Amino acid sequence: MKVKKIICLTALMAVVLTAVLSCDRDPLPDPDTDSEQEEVTETPETSDTSAVQPQPSVITISEFLSKDVDTTWYELEGTIITIEKTDYGNFWIKDSTGILYVYGLTDGCMERNDKSFSSLGLQIGDLVRFRSRRSEHNGQPEAGGNTWPACYLSHVDGETIPQDAVLVSEQPRAWLELPEVAPADDQAYVSYYTSDASGSTVRNYSMLYDAGERVALWVAYPLCDGYLGDGGRSEAWNFDPKIPDMYEPVIPRSWGPEEYNRGHQIPSADRTATVAMNAQTFYFANMTVQNTELNQGIWAELEGLERDWAADCDTLYVVTGPVLDVDRDGTLKYIDDNAGSPVAVPEAYFKAFLSRNISDGNYQAIAFYFENRDYGYKRPREEDMLTVTDLEQRLRITLFSGLPDAVENEVKGTINYGFWGFAEPQTGQ
Repeated sequence: MKVKKIICLTALMAVVLTAVLSCDRDPLPDPDTDSEQEEVTETPETSDTSAVQPQPSVITISEFLSKDVDTTWYELEGTIITIEKTDYGNFWIKDSTGILYVYGLTDGCMERNDKSFSSLGLQIGDLVRFRSRRSEHNGQPEAGGNTWPACYLSHVDGETIPQDAVLVSEQPRAWLELPEVAPADDQAYVSYYTSDASGSTVRNYSMLYDAGERVALWVAYPLCDGYLGDGGRSEAWNFDPKIPDMYEPVIPRSWGPEEYNRGHQIPSADRTATVAMNAQTFYFANMTVQNTELNQGIWAELEGLERDWAADCDTLYVVTGPVLDVDRDGTLKYIDDNAGSPVAVPEAYFKAFLSRNISDGNYQAIAFYFENRDYGYKRPREEDMLTVTDLEQRLRITLFSGLPDAVENEVKGTINYGFWGFAEPQTGQ
């Protein structure tokens, strides 16, 4: 699959880089936001749809999710992104505000599911409108439910709805965490901003996204105490607003085989200052098909170490990514997402770190490379470490391209094992 059009955006304003709490972050003016008021009407509990008066106004998915579990009926509209059961009508929808699981949809309002969903002819991509109560199942918010399924109202065939196929590539900034950026025809560089705990707008992370393989080739971000806090894990799984949906994996649930997890590239635990900051790490575009044992084992330990290392310097710059074709023979492995579309399975992963202390101008760098498999041990070892220069040669990309020329070769080409808390490897044994 190739993207038909790439639009290169130029910066519209100069941004002053500042250090907040000794952290290299990029503040921007707060964007204007609009909020709409919704009107909600309770619907009588009756199977006579003609008696449902008056009809409630359509509310967004995020508004629906904020409601209490009760007997109030709401009207919703969303695009079907995956269908799990065609008899009971269990499926996922999305709108511009989020995604929602619908547990049962019937052709009319009734107290029990009559398995009429299949008669509606709904398909993935259709825009469906329905009425539902707010419910939960095993702690998961949903529409419909065992007692009262959602009530179908209307739909528009997905084939008649224009799809936005424009992948927009932004102008890279002079940030130390960024590799050298040179997007191919089916790739785009994008960056994300968010508010920190003080309300200031800061950069969150950047990525180089490959629409053909439906995966980010790398994700780069700064890490310091200003990004950590009490926001916790949002579980806000959602489409990336900067990547057209047709190029993203559809994964409101995991990949299917227990062998794989939805592996974050920028970890959720690295962005806990606010809920909104953390929610951006749950975009589908930030996920990869990562071996479960790797994801929950040595990779998770490495992510914990990066937070420890960030606490010992002014700013830790991180770039991480998948390696889709290790031997470059052109053979890639794929797995289907929840909607049955192929997504590339990485053969390996890398992480590179650049530590910076502003007061003394000290830089230190290190890199790791792991195959996408179980390693049988959790804590990274000295033999798993390599210089950034070695990693660059393996990946054929330039990392931390903003490093001053006077220190670049030395910083990238050496490892100070003690600085990173590791013993010097023994040689000659």
